[in-house]
Amino acid sequence: MTRTAATRTTSLAAILAGMLALFLTLTAGAQVVGGTLSGTITDTTGAALPNATVLVHNDETGNERRLLTGPDGRYAAPSIPVGTYTITAEAPGFTEQHRTDIPLTVGESKQIDLRLGVDSVTEQVTVVDSPAIVNLSTQQTSGLVDERQIKQLPLNGRSYDQLLTLNPATVNYTGQRSGNIGTSNSSVGNMFAVSGRRPQDNLFLLNGIEYTGASLINVTPGGTSGQLLGVDAVREFNVLADTYGANYGKRQGAQISIVTASGTNQIHGSVYEFLRNSALDARNYFDQPSQPNGARLPEFQRNNFGASLGGPIKKDKLLLFTNYEGYRQNLGLSDVTLVPDNASRAAAVASVKPLLALWPVQNGPELGGGIAEAFSSPMQHIREDFGTTRFDYNISPSDLFFAAYTIDDSIANTPTQNPLSLIDETLREQVLSAQEQHVFSAHLLNTVRVGFSRASFYFLGSTPVDVPGWVQGKPIGAIVIAGSTASNGLSQITGAGGNVGSNNSTTRNLFTVDDHIFWSRGRHQIEAGGWLQRLQSNDNLAQNQYGQASFATLATFLQGTVATFTVVPNPTELAWRSLMGASYIEDTVHITPRLEARLGLRVESTNGWNEDKGRAANYGFTNGIINTNPTIGTSALSNNRAKFLPQPRVGLSWAPFAS
Repeated sequence: MTRTAATRTTSLAAILAGMLALFLTLTAGAQVVGGTLSGTITDTTGAALPNATVLVHNDETGNERRLLTGPDGRYAAPSIPVGTYTITAEAPGFTEQHRTDIPLTVGESKQIDLRLGVDSVTEQVTVVDSPAIVNLSTQQTSGLVDERQIKQLPLNGRSYDQLLTLNPATVNYTGQRSGNIGTSNSSVGNMFAVSGRRPQDNLFLLNGIEYTGASLINVTPGGTSGQLLGVDAVREFNVLADTYGANYGKRQGAQISIVTASGTNQIHGSVYEFLRNSALDARNYFDQPSQPNGARLPEFQRNNFGASLGGPIKKDKLLLFTNYEGYRQNLGLSDVTLVPDNASRAAAVASVKPLLALWPVQNGPELGGGIAEAFSSPMQHIREDFGTTRFDYNISPSDLFFAAYTIDDSIANTPTQNPLSLIDETLREQVLSAQEQHVFSAHLLNTVRVGFSRASFYFLGSTPVDVPGWVQGKPIGAIVIAGSTASNGLSQITGAGGNVGSNNSTTRNLFTVDDHIFWSRGRHQIEAGGWLQRLQSNDNLAQNQYGQASFATLATFLQGTVATFTVVPNPTELAWRSLMGASYIEDTVHITPRLEARLGLRVESTNGWNEDKGRAANYGFTNGIINTNPTIGTSALSNNRAKFLPQPRVGLSWAPFAS
């Protein structure tokens, strides 16, 4: 029976439609943690060699992928780990050829074509790979930051995410964020605006699993040091700005795919310590010429130390990598505080005098209006411990497994602008991932991945001054004089007492599972998959749990006349839940050796933002007038649980290439 081109086209369309229907029924896309090697095997005349054997060998781990070329001589090895590869091609009656030292990076699709000569004599041809001048793929890898850059480029500290700004249209937004050190809505990690989008739109992926921070205003991971540790644990990362395929989603900003280092057949490791101190620092403008301890400068000492080790447990089979990094910092902050001057202290009524102990006594000039400056050098203390372990198991030529665990645990004690108002912040981030790949045939591969991410923080404001609190059994709350009562509002006198965000905590859990297939058929390389994520966010975020007293002016404060007093004595902890899912299908068509087209469809769904015990409150309207009492229910937006609504996204890329 002869099959015509029309018949083959109809069959392919039917297969694509069937696969699309299958994956659209999933309530659960895949994030790339490897790359693809593909190409064409021909003879010296350029004719395709079908049924040629192609062996893709990972020179670092010994893992192999054995393939057969199709009728057009094409082969494809999708979703293989990053590393350095050797490709061997052989066919009966032709000379065996090797292409060595082929680097493959995360998200990269590299085309390696081999030409076999007639086997007139027994010989082997070995060619060392050289980088192509033009990237012959629509896969975006221009945002790649490789291992050499991560480990050799200078950093102000050990936060490798600073290298994101090597990419065009990427701005480190950290200095423009709302709040400052020690404020309750401040993000501890760096913030990046990519292609003009908000930092909250970015998605960080560690070995394909979401790597999230615990901040309410920014999900960028990072510890209380303000750094994203793990330079020695990261192999490379790739920043996809806005032209990524259907296999990425959830957020519309940059997709940052981070791949941890793995063990290899060669034992490798490092031991290091980086020290920074104030020995050669100049005096800050606000530092007093002589510090209370007799030192010329406030103390500053930072230690970054750690070790990494990787190697084989069993060569070519079991590989292990582990890394630890510690961060310790003692930093004297150059601080100037606006305080009531000595005359104001003397004029205060008896009930107010105990509260004046919440400000340091002036030791600088008077500014007028009863206000003076107080200079000091309070100490900030930070402790952070970061660790990563990765286990790779080459089960068989058809099965590859890896599991990785990362934890970042940190504590910071930071004085605010008022040295007698302190912030204690505890932060822990964890990511656990496992992935298994199974090769069903030379043309069909399945990858399944499961992961768990957890980010939690606890935020506490305190003061070393023993002043009775306004709420029984709780410390003193916040005092605002002639200023805004918002979390980070400005005031005429530097704020005092406990921070308005005291006793706040969040624990965010993400449970993720995804499964996707790669199917090569002639000029088509089809990827399809489903993704499902369960989010749990347990929040205790009520402001003013210790109370906040606001005074209109310094004079009314000294008289004990309160303008407003706000307190939430019995906060309600909320347990938010959400189920998110996606399915996608994408076809990469190699139309000619210099022309590739990529067409994909992705559907994303969610059941909304729901409170587990029906304690979500929102104010509705009656006849255009806001209701006096809130509506209590499960959904944050209505009294009913939201539907699981699809949100499709279609993408098309068409890229001609020069030879």
